[in-house]
Amino acid sequence: MTAESRSRGAPGLAPDRPEPPRVPASPGPAPERERRDSPLSVTAWARRTAELHRELAAIAEVDPRWWLVAGGVAAAETWARPDVYLACDAEPDADTFMGYRAAPPGDLVHDAITRARAARTVLRELDGQLPDQPLAVTIDQAAGAQVVPSALDSAAFAVGDRCLIARLDDPALAAQLAAVLGGATPRPWRGAAPFVCVTVGDEPLDTVRHGHRRAWTTRGGPWLGLSRAGDLAVVSTCHLAVDGYGHARIAARVAALTAASRTAVAPGAAAAPIAAAPPLSPVAGAVPLAIAWRALPGPAPRVIPMAYTLGRILHRIAGRPGARFSPTFQIPVARGAKDDPMRLRRRIVSLTASVRFDGGAPEPFAAFEARLRDAIRREAAAHGLVSRLLAAARAAPIPLAWKRRSISAKRPRWFESFAEVIGGRALLSRIAVDAALPAMCAASSPARMATAEDPTGGCVITLIDDGVRSAITVAGSGFAGTPERAAQVIDELLAPG
Repeated sequence: MTAESRSRGAPGLAPDRPEPPRVPASPGPAPERERRDSPLSVTAWARRTAELHRELAAIAEVDPRWWLVAGGVAAAETWARPDVYLACDAEPDADTFMGYRAAPPGDLVHDAITRARAARTVLRELDGQLPDQPLAVTIDQAAGAQVVPSALDSAAFAVGDRCLIARLDDPALAAQLAAVLGGATPRPWRGAAPFVCVTVGDEPLDTVRHGHRRAWTTRGGPWLGLSRAGDLAVVSTCHLAVDGYGHARIAARVAALTAASRTAVAPGAAAAPIAAAPPLSPVAGAVPLAIAWRALPGPAPRVIPMAYTLGRILHRIAGRPGARFSPTFQIPVARGAKDDPMRLRRRIVSLTASVRFDGGAPEPFAAFEARLRDAIRREAAAHGLVSRLLAAARAAPIPLAWKRRSISAKRPRWFESFAEVIGGRALLSRIAVDAALPAMCAASSPARMATAEDPTGGCVITLIDDGVRSAITVAGSGFAGTPERAAQVIDELLAPG
């Protein structure tokens, strides 16, 4: 019963004794309840700690040490500074590629220059349209994986074990590139880093995502690469610069522009087509991935049923029939409301999920779906588990390079148990694009690569969908460590039921 009902007389009850006169509040300390609910209070910290531990225990078997993790995150997250991108340190594990089928060029010089100019056009068109992803930049690794502005006026052309860097509008560019293809040594370049590296020749599919690194020096270099791998025309990028949506838009636009220019004649181009390029040298630091992909008839399948299947696959592969959870996996989530026109263009956050098991049997799909939808909703609003972990990491008083290193493949060994839960064994990504796309293969590195101590490894499953056509790619190591095994994962994910 409220004080108001007591003083006035609640229906059917005799009035209680009168309340004492109200005393105006005097200035002074905040009320006790307000102090308890302050984000900095011990009570609020304990509540956040319990929430975080509950979320961790909902996706994996955790031991008492995870209370320390939850408590540390609960203490730090309230001090989070404005967003700083932590998920990439510009190392090779941050490289990715998208490729589409295209006929091989007849004139390698004309084709390479045409693609470089197409890339410049695309970056100028899209720069500023992707929040927190400036495109007119290069990567300065010496400064700790920072992006620096670029005039987009110079490009690199990788030929064999050599690299020509020149201004794109240099009238002698075609002649210089033809000479390098003929065996000449490129002239030294003393200008700014090139914004793109065009590889002239055939790249191995398993390392083609590193193509832009052919123009790197110890300071860094371009985040964008254009190359070929068999029947695929390839656009490689580094996640430090751009996420999947922007990558798909760049690749599709480059495809359209180069197709339109296929019959054009470049001024100064070689009089006759150059039939072959010298074999390419390996890219320093390249990490091979097994890759399988296929175009799909129509739009991509729904992600949540596919995630449920993925969890069951991972549980089987783990070889622990009695485990209560599948190994965890990540699902990228677009931030913002579904009616937000900028939602697809923003940086994503990858939630962590798993499928629960009881006596070797997976939980009902309806239970999994409800829990995953709730997790997606909270991450989209920046309130989910991974969003809170990232907020705490941004607030931690340590150098940015150390924070990024703890998330990357070069993370310290003591961080492994945490990374295994949060990073998981797989990533399932659906990239929805509001523009027409060719069917595209897309691959990036998993959080866990197979090693002698950990032969299971991990994989990345990528669906690219423009609402009309779609394609699926599996890239991985360990259990998906050959093209045949990666194709088997695709078969299982697409199997009815």
